[in-house]
Order: sequence, then structure tokens, then C-alpha cells
Amino acid sequence: MYQHQEKYWCRGSDWSSCTPIVRTNSPKKSAEVSIRDDPGQRLFTVIMNNLKIVDSGYYWCGVEISRGSAVGTRVSLSVTEGVSTLNTVTVERGGSVTIPCFYDNEYRQQVKYWCKGSDWSSCTPIVHTESPNKSGEVLIRNDPGQRLFTVIMNNLKIVDSGYYWCGVEISRGSAVGTRVSLSVTEGVFTLNTVTVERGGSVTIPCFYDNKYRQYVKYWCKGSDLSSCTPIIRTDSPKMKDEVSITNDPVKRVFNVTMNNLTAVDSGYYWCGVEINRSSAVGTRVYLSVTEGWIIEKQSLFLYVGLGLSVLLLIIIIITWKVCDKHKKKRAMNQNPGSTELTLNPDHEFAVIDRTGIIKGNPLEQQVSSRCSSHHSVVSSSKSVVYSSFTLKHIEGPP
Repeated sequence: MYQHQEKYWCRGSDWSSCTPIVRTNSPKKSAEVSIRDDPGQRLFTVIMNNLKIVDSGYYWCGVEISRGSAVGTRVSLSVTEGVSTLNTVTVERGGSVTIPCFYDNEYRQQVKYWCKGSDWSSCTPIVHTESPNKSGEVLIRNDPGQRLFTVIMNNLKIVDSGYYWCGVEISRGSAVGTRVSLSVTEGVFTLNTVTVERGGSVTIPCFYDNKYRQYVKYWCKGSDLSSCTPIIRTDSPKMKDEVSITNDPVKRVFNVTMNNLTAVDSGYYWCGVEINRSSAVGTRVYLSVTEGWIIEKQSLFLYVGLGLSVLLLIIIIITWKVCDKHKKKRAMNQNPGSTELTLNPDHEFAVIDRTGIIKGNPLEQQVSSRCSSHHSVVSSSKSVVYSSFTLKHIEGPP
């Protein structure tokens, strides 16, 4: 169902904050890392060359469903001085898997092998490059030019689950290697981890064996399949608006869609197939709901709100000052005989109103030069009768 979505490869322990490295819409970011998508096989491949110790860490295979919503699974890459491989591999029962085992150039001529066990010192040998076809179930092939040997396991069973080792025999009793965990599921499999932002939606595909086509499929929450809390089933496909389930027997997949996700939705879930009332098979997936863009959106609203508040305050202050200025202006026009006016405050002169008549314009020049935007208290018309005044020089503060 994700054949036409964009695929990507990123680095980081947490999917929500991992650093993008390469995407299928720009398939070759550098000579060191490239990505190739094969929709027909429902597979995209990431190739990393010239690996160094610092390249060790967690990476993510991701599929972008929509902006802010994606599905994917985490891979732990360990670059060692000797041998390196995948950290975890999950495969459906009855299927096949190919494990790549990389080694240093100095080990080209040494014997390579594959063994099973949690401890390397006591693991059980399965196949060696010096006897590559021990059985039809397990094959090994060495490619010295690529410094790689490949292990192929066919017709896998539940009992094949466990720890295995990619090993290089240095000498008798001495070897180097790295461990991989193989998980064989019982006919149902899905993604290991899904991360989505709060408020978003996600669709989780649950694939199943052909023999389970006629059985009821369901979705439940909990760390254990035997005690998980049922949420929705294909025989009652819509329990609530937030969760829905659809089944496609032809493609042998049922899809669970969860909408309007919140932090409390994080946790373990199961893709389950009910065999009978007391028996079921399934596989577990971890759903992580992050805060994501909603926090950023809230911060944006906060900043915009503060900006508007400041702007409104400035408008109120300016309006108040203009109104106050007009009030004072009207008061001055209505009371022309005020007892004292101070004109041109930059000069230390006081103007005192007295009775009498005087003609002339020395004062009106000062008024027009300092208050050109206001009506002059003193008119330039020679027919106007002026009040008498005196100019008193002020030597200092009163």
C-alpha cells in the first residue's frame, strides 16, 4: 500500500528527531550513501559505502505517508574492526531471509561461518565457507571482492528464532564476529515501530499467511497478546470514529487506521488473528505519539498573540495622546485670555498678560517658527488689537 509513497533513511535513536540522510526523491545524497526503491518487490534498499567506526548507531527505514505522518522501523548498525551485520531481522514463518556479513580486508582469505547461540564461545556451527552447502535450508556464499559473505536461510520455522553469529576464523581457537537476532513470526507480521505526531493519523498494515484468510482479524493494546485489550475486529469493523479496520484477503493484509492520536495512545499493540476462542496468533508493534508540530503551532499562536497585544496597546496610547492634544487645543481656543502662556520654551522668556494695546510682530515670529502645526496665539494681521505684554529675561530657575 506504500508503493507510491516517498521512502527515506535517517539517523538517530528517536524517529521524531532523526537526521535525514537520503530520500527516494533525491536518491544519491553522496557517494557514501544511496537509496533505491523497487515498488514491484515492495522493497527499498539503502547502500552505505566506506563505513567507519563513527557510522555506528541507530538508523531508520521510513515511509512518509503525509506531511508529519510516517511509518518505519529502526536498525542498529555496528561498525567493528572485524565483522559487522544487521542487529535484528524479522521474517514470517515459512519464508526466507538473507543475512549480509561484512568483514575487514585483512580477513579475505580466512574461513567464514554461521553459528547459533547467545554466546559466541559456545554457539553451534551451522555452515562454513569451506563446506558451503551443508543443507538446502542454510546456504553461505563468500564474495572477497565486496568483503562480504552472505547467509541464506529458507523455510524458516518458529524454532529457528534466536541469536546467530557471523564469524571469521582467524586461527584454530581464535575468531572474530558479531551477533544478530532472528525472529520468526507465526504467520502474522507488521512494522516494529511506528511514530506519528499528536493529532495526526496512522495506518498500520498487518500481513498474514494464506491459511488465515478466513479467520477474524483484530487489533488490541497491551504488552502481551494473551492479555491485550481488544479495540476493534473485522467482524465489528468500526467501534468508534478514532479507530477503523479493513481487510483485503487477496493481498493477505488487514489495515488498522487510528485518527486524532494523543500521548495516551502510545504503547504496544498487536495485529492478531483469532484461530478459535482460546487460540490466536499475532505480532507486536510499538506506537509512539510525539508532540511534533502542535507545540510549534502553539508557540506560533503565542508569539502572534503577544505581537497583536503590543500593537493594540501602541494604538491605544497614540489615540489617547491625539485625543488629549485636541482637548488641550480646544480649551486654548475657548479661553484666549488665559493669564499666562509660555511661548518658545527653548528661550528663557516669560509672557505675562496685561491690559493695554501694542502693535508689532517680534513675538509672532517665535510662535510661527516653533509651533507651525498649530494655530498661532498671535495673529499677523495689523488690524488686530493685542494685549500688552512684557518680555522678562529669566536668569535661572525660579
